Amino acid sequence: MISQTVVRGVFCLAACFCTAVYAAQSSNHYIIGRGIADVTGPVVGMQLWGFGRPDQIGEGLHTRLRSRAFIIAQADAPAQRLVFVSADLGSIDHHMTLDVVDRLKQRFGSTYELDNVIITATHTHSGPGGYWQSRTETGLDGGLYPEHYAAIVDGITASVVKAHEDLQPGNIFIATGELHNAGANRSAVAYLENPAEERARYSTDTNTTMTVLKFVDESGAIGMLNWFALHPTAMNFYNHLISGDHKGYASLQMERERGVTYASNEDFVAAFAQSDPGDVTPNTNLDNTGPGATDVETTRIMGERQLLLARQLFQDADEELVGPVDSRRIYVDLSDYRVEPRFTGDGEQHTCPSAYGYSFAGGSTEDGGGHFLFSEGMVEQRIWLDWLIRAVTGVPRWTEPVHACQAPKPILFETGSGNPPLQSQIHSVTVARIGQLVILALPVEATTMAGRRLRSSVMEELGDWARYIVLAGYANGYAGYVTTPQEYQLQQYEGGHTLHGQWSLPAYQQVASELANALQSGAMVTDEVAYDDWRGKSKGQPLPSGEVASPYEGKHYGDALISAEDHYERGETVEIDFLSVNPTAHYTTGNNFLLVERKTPSGWQVVADDGDWSTRVRWRFEGDAYIAQLSWEVPEDAPAGDYRISHYGIDDAGNAFSGEPEAFHYGAQ
Repeated sequence: MISQTVVRGVFCLAACFCTAVYAAQSSNHYIIGRGIADVTGPVVGMQLWGFGRPDQIGEGLHTRLRSRAFIIAQADAPAQRLVFVSADLGSIDHHMTLDVVDRLKQRFGSTYELDNVIITATHTHSGPGGYWQSRTETGLDGGLYPEHYAAIVDGITASVVKAHEDLQPGNIFIATGELHNAGANRSAVAYLENPAEERARYSTDTNTTMTVLKFVDESGAIGMLNWFALHPTAMNFYNHLISGDHKGYASLQMERERGVTYASNEDFVAAFAQSDPGDVTPNTNLDNTGPGATDVETTRIMGERQLLLARQLFQDADEELVGPVDSRRIYVDLSDYRVEPRFTGDGEQHTCPSAYGYSFAGGSTEDGGGHFLFSEGMVEQRIWLDWLIRAVTGVPRWTEPVHACQAPKPILFETGSGNPPLQSQIHSVTVARIGQLVILALPVEATTMAGRRLRSSVMEELGDWARYIVLAGYANGYAGYVTTPQEYQLQQYEGGHTLHGQWSLPAYQQVASELANALQSGAMVTDEVAYDDWRGKSKGQPLPSGEVASPYEGKHYGDALISAEDHYERGETVEIDFLSVNPTAHYTTGNNFLLVERKTPSGWQVVADDGDWSTRVRWRFEGDAYIAQLSWEVPEDAPAGDYRISHYGIDDAGNAFSGEPEAFHYGAQ
């Protein structure tokens, strides 16, 4: 009996062969596919990722989080392919990459390996945490909730599988442009520490370049992928609703404009991926505010500015990518990595076991959220703070060799010197190409000047074919920040979060240069170290189920507690309370908590759901029951008519519920 795996493998080979022949006949340079899937985590009761505040606990949902995947293969050599994923997450735990690749191997054999899969995060600070394969019970890394972790892996894998099943002959067009009104350097004082002659080569202190890829098959445009450097901290530390921040907004708007319902495998996919935003904030007033009157408005403004340029570049893109698809990847242990003088400019140096500095706890002043005992710019160790840190967190005292290596960083806590270390010291770095485009994928948040040096180091190793380069941050793991050695000396927030000491950037430059050289020469690269896989060793914990609820007598889940108004005018927001349950108690991705429908001659038509910018769902526990407040900001262009809003969920017995919809009229009577 022939196994399904063998049959599937034969089918895939035949499909690739036929596709390649068809592509060559129709002058398509690549075989392309796109896919999208939900990765929204538990929306209630979980600490949000990013600001690290124990009081920032999720209360509901503003916009859904999604994984957007693209696969690009050579038309004349389909085995040469690259997967690029942009997921609406704060970061990528490398174990996620391992699990996704393992699942792809089970399904597609050796088609997808670590070497040709790049999974990145947009770095939203408004998604739930708790998806790290944790080595500590102190909760310093957010801990591990296995259900949440598994749902993310499921979603990312599903997006890649959809992209694989969507593979078809096509072409990719590229365009670049400058966006000068989105973001400001939040650490300008550190940026000025870089050599004057180096700074003089650039007209701005942030990376203002946006790079757009336009994916086109015989039916027309099927997807867009762009990279732009801007921190998703517009939704601030006092926000309690799940949100994709400005990049999620831009993706959502571009997809909705093209009729995307997130229910079809043929949906247009618009990924606003992250680049090197280490010191770039959307809070352009540099005081945790602006340019909007609220953090929600700032999110919309920054998303809209990226969207406007992306639309224009997408429309104007007429240069085709032409050439091979190839990649080189390697693991590097940065606990004690030797760095050559040509990268340090100060003789041979080495990196350090990872450690966080005081200024990490202080947070970025311009984005807020730090602890009041700490601040940026702290460069002296304080014994009383060390005692307090150990008493509160239980982490051991810093060791003198690491303290000396990390100088002038005063150490908050070490994470790299234990056996095993509290976080992996081994990181994955990839250099890939699609025709004349180069992608440098790193697991870090690079500051503006650090990103410039990294891109230069790669391009110096490549031939004239390399015309464009993007730095894809938060890729295949997360290893904190990377500043230049000069910026590191001031110990602003970014320096305090540069984990492996002041020579971290030169180390990454050296690794990236070696990979670029191998890509150029065709040489193979072999891992000299193995990743210290922590799957199956981490102590997981159940999702927070919340309070024990008792539904109101005579009411059913999904019923409105207060009826909607009969009539709403332009500019008003519909807000209705529904009897509900804690959605985290029976957590599942992809379910919909809200529907807004409009009455038409052919029946009720959906106009919004819980993934739209105009809707929100916020839960609270009140009177021994959970209440969900559903709101809909009626869009300016909404037609007058009869509408209804409904609440959906899963009850304590695991059964789906929905109550009677609340009807109302909008606009002129």
